[in-house]
Amino acid sequence: MKSLSMKKFFAMMMVLVLVLGCFAGCSGGDAEVEGGGDEPTGDVSLQKVLDSGKLHVAVSPDYAPYEYLDLVTGEIKGSDIEFAKHIGEQLGVEVVFEQMNFESCLAAGTTGSVDLVISCMGYSAERAESMELSEQYNIHNNMTNTILTTAEKAPSLNVGEDFAGLIIAAQNGSTMYDKAVDELPGVKEVKAISSIAEGIMMLQEGKVDGVAMSSKVAEEFCGNYDGLGITGFNFASEKKGNVVGAAKGNVALMEKVNEIILKATEEDLFLQWYEAAAEEAKQQGL
Repeated sequence: MKSLSMKKFFAMMMVLVLVLGCFAGCSGGDAEVEGGGDEPTGDVSLQKVLDSGKLHVAVSPDYAPYEYLDLVTGEIKGSDIEFAKHIGEQLGVEVVFEQMNFESCLAAGTTGSVDLVISCMGYSAERAESMELSEQYNIHNNMTNTILTTAEKAPSLNVGEDFAGLIIAAQNGSTMYDKAVDELPGVKEVKAISSIAEGIMMLQEGKVDGVAMSSKVAEEFCGNYDGLGITGFNFASEKKGNVVGAAKGNVALMEKVNEIILKATEEDLFLQWYEAAAEEAKQQGL
């Protein structure tokens, strides 16, 4: 309680200083108004990161090979993790990974409790209204999305109508969840899950008939788990890659991220990170 009251005290003092500063500036003195005129000066997102020396990044490490936990060391790894570290290197700051489920990643990015969300996130118009979104990356993968099911059921599931009466799992808050609702009209239920690992477990236990996910991730699961199969169905998609998210208004930070994405794409770094992460994840059976 003491720390809270002190924060309130300092906040009141800051307001008083700002008010007095405004009177001084409006009294005709030589004080210069920062930014000049009516230009906005509130976006300190990039400077805040540089001054603190830390970049806080929300990740959901359950989506190999993009982000996952090393089974031996417990370290967060994956192509998105390497990308985040690269951003930190380019900015000259330390990257602090904040682990949470995907839905919480979105909330953290929207509220600004983290600086960036880097978690194999797809673009959506609704998401763009609540967050600053970067240019697309991982374009080399073409990022098609499908449904993972059992090897027995896979051959008979090729179009949306084939899923009539079935239960399909999808991560809560993901574009996959919305697509499953929109593009599988006859489905019995689209079940919200907190992680892909949860969905795989439910699939193996027969509690769901399939799990919506990236085709690349589905391929990794099929290669590491017996009895799984990929359906012939692909969700309609206009996106080619993933995006980074940040709180609305954090334009300066996002502009810097876009510069880094452009250069990394030109140097083909995303493909290198993906191939290395995919090989390592495969060795661990992820």
